[in-house]
Formats: sequence, C-alpha cells, structure tokens
Amino acid sequence: MPTYKLCYFDLRGLGEMGRLIFAEAGVDYTDERIKKEDWPARKPGMPFGKMPVLFVDDVPIAHSRAMVRYLGRTFNLMGSNELEAAQIDMWIEVLFEAVMEYPFSEQDETKKTQAEKKETAWTDHFFPKFTKLNEQIAKSCGPYILGEKVSVADIVVCAMIELLKTLYDASKFESFGLISKLTDTVAARPNIAAWLKKRPQD
Repeated sequence: MPTYKLCYFDLRGLGEMGRLIFAEAGVDYTDERIKKEDWPARKPGMPFGKMPVLFVDDVPIAHSRAMVRYLGRTFNLMGSNELEAAQIDMWIEVLFEAVMEYPFSEQDETKKTQAEKKETAWTDHFFPKFTKLNEQIAKSCGPYILGEKVSVADIVVCAMIELLKTLYDASKFESFGLISKLTDTVAARPNIAAWLKKRPQD
C-alpha cells in the first residue's frame, strides 16, 4: 500500500473531506497541518500554490475534488459501476457549486459586498440549492445517496454541511430533514464517529 500525506491548514475546511474518507476507510496517513504563518514558505512546494494537497508516495494530487475522487476509487467508495460513479460525480459537483462558488468566489467587489451579507446569501442561494438537494435525497432508497452503500458523496455532504454550520446557526438546516438525517448517519459510522471524537478542535 502506498504512503499518504494530506497537507492542509490547521483547521477543518476543505481538508476535512479527505480526513473523513481516510477515517471511513481505516487507512493510515500523515495529517500534516500547516500553520498560516508557515504557509508563505510552503506555498511554492504545492503544485498550484493551493491546498489541500494529497501526496501519494510523494506524487501530489491537488484540489479537493480530484483528491476526493481518487480516494473514493482507491477505497471502493465510488459506487459499484460506472453509472453509480457518475451519480457520485454529479453530487460532488453540485455540492461544490452550492457551497463554494457563492459567495466566496465572487470577484466583483460590489456584488461581493452584497453576497457576503449572510442572510441574503442564505435566502437567495443556499436555501434554494439545499431544497433541491433535499428533494433529490428523497428519491434514494436510503440510508445513503445510492441506497445501502456509503460513498464519498455522502461524506462530502457531511463535510460541506459542517463547513456551512461554521457560518450559519444549525437551526437554518432544520428545513432540510433528509440532509440532516444523512449527515447524522454518516457521522454515526464507527470509524467516522471515532475520528470526530478525537480530531483536533478548530
């Protein structure tokens, strides 16, 4: 088995998806947490100057989605066939679009000022996006997105909801009962529950 090292800041953020996947798979890895003050010196050593970066036997895999997909394929968490893998890909893309592309990536300063008003962002963006996601989960046979078998899509849902809960009160998510049930189910899986209990506190 190759050696793994996950490089990210000393916080959960986008690195937590990889940590949760390693936990679920029960695979050892080096969780290298880089202090913000050390980042300028470390940045040139990262392929595209960003993190997270997963090193597999010293071969870097940059960007969260590429890392998630690689780990999913490696640890048998990308479904049982190509169609299921495509569905998982769909969920990964939709989740990143929902959570990361707005308001955080807005470049226009006028729009960004408005986007960063959390209530406006919730009403205009997050609420409708997660309403759709909740509706799609309702179509699955449960308890996971693809039915009986957990996948990286479920783990990404759990990580993304946790990320948003650092910005919004948990009561905001009460309207999305199926999403909440899914995240609770993922968090209760033995290996993941053990990680959640012992992981560093942000």
